[in-house]
Amino acid sequence: MDQVPTTASGPEHNGARLSRTVHEALRFVHAHAREAISVPDNAAAAHLSTRGLQSALRRELQTSPASYLRGVRLEGVRRDRAHAVVGTRPPRTTGRTLRMTPDHRARWTVLLAAALTAGLALAGCTAPTAARADGFDVTGFQPENADTALVDANAAAMDVVGVDGLLLNSTGTKVTAPSRAAKAQRNRAHANGLTAQLLVSNYSEADGDFSEPIARKLLTSPANRARVVRSLAADVATGGWDSVMIDLEALTPAEKPGLTAFARELRAAVGDDVRLDIALSASTTAAGYARLGYDVRALRAPLDHLTLMAYDQHGPWEPDAPGPVGSLAWSSKAARALATLAPADQIVLGVAGYGYHWKGTRPAGQLSDAQARLRVRKAGATARWDTTVGEWTATLRSGEVLWWSDARSLRERVALAERLGLTGVAVWSLDLSDRIEPVG
Repeated sequence: MDQVPTTASGPEHNGARLSRTVHEALRFVHAHAREAISVPDNAAAAHLSTRGLQSALRRELQTSPASYLRGVRLEGVRRDRAHAVVGTRPPRTTGRTLRMTPDHRARWTVLLAAALTAGLALAGCTAPTAARADGFDVTGFQPENADTALVDANAAAMDVVGVDGLLLNSTGTKVTAPSRAAKAQRNRAHANGLTAQLLVSNYSEADGDFSEPIARKLLTSPANRARVVRSLAADVATGGWDSVMIDLEALTPAEKPGLTAFARELRAAVGDDVRLDIALSASTTAAGYARLGYDVRALRAPLDHLTLMAYDQHGPWEPDAPGPVGSLAWSSKAARALATLAPADQIVLGVAGYGYHWKGTRPAGQLSDAQARLRVRKAGATARWDTTVGEWTATLRSGEVLWWSDARSLRERVALAERLGLTGVAVWSLDLSDRIEPVG
């Protein structure tokens, strides 16, 4: 093990005087260089709890634990630990968004360990639940009635199972209780050591779509918000759920204040140690997010992750305009626009694991990845990989057009998320997508 030099006035590392605590933290990193170092490992070593750590790092270093750990690899630690200097910061770009190259991320891994076990111990905070050794967060969404075996099949590649979930009633006054099927998904997630996240949405089964009136009735009424918040907090406190995702869609700008209030009230109810996320519809401009009903800057503080739903660029609402489910360029533009409003390392890139098929003026129909391939094969056609878009497409003799996003598409978007410094990806959904491949 490398030794950290000391002087009469205290330990030093590359000429920088370190506190004894930081000196010991660096020794900890060196001693565990042959192991996968994760945020929970370091947090536990310093007796930290998650959210304060997130807040402290964003406040003091303009980044998050996941951003540091994303670059952790054995050789990276060995190569770059000699360059870590406590008390300095990596270069910044615009605003509060910190963008680090792989070299920066590896180099700053050592500083993370030091900060976690030393200077930030006073913050009393947590690390992201179930973070991977490299800090890259992977969520797989799972409809409550889907086969629980899908959780087992994808467990090695995931951190979080997002169970869909809970629905608001038509008056926005209450939310359904988790069903037996949803609880079965939760149990499979826990059996695989994964975070079980509960989605709450304004989807209307009567309309077959997300309902703005339902969201409005919830968000504009303090009494309705309070009732729903109490119910969700109870699901976390006594129902065995680890996390909640707010999935309110089809909003208008009028709902912005209520959505922010709902997020803050839910945070206060569940406490700082519970992972609380939100799903955001995609816009390619910063102003567009406000038009979609999101005050992103206000939502940053009470929420841990902003999951960008970078899918359905084209879909059923365009019966005569086939196109990609979520092209690379469109996804990148939407993520970059969101990153002007929130730290990139707070953003999760949502990825489609499905496709659509169009024919004439009929509404597009959804297909799983496997169904899309089978449909092309049965038609005697050949699918084409569009390198620019990062998806598969095919045109059948009947004139039917297909676009779908599969495992290869996911690899492209993982790479995109890493290039943009995002904290992870979230795949919709396990019952439609190819098996998720482990990242890294």
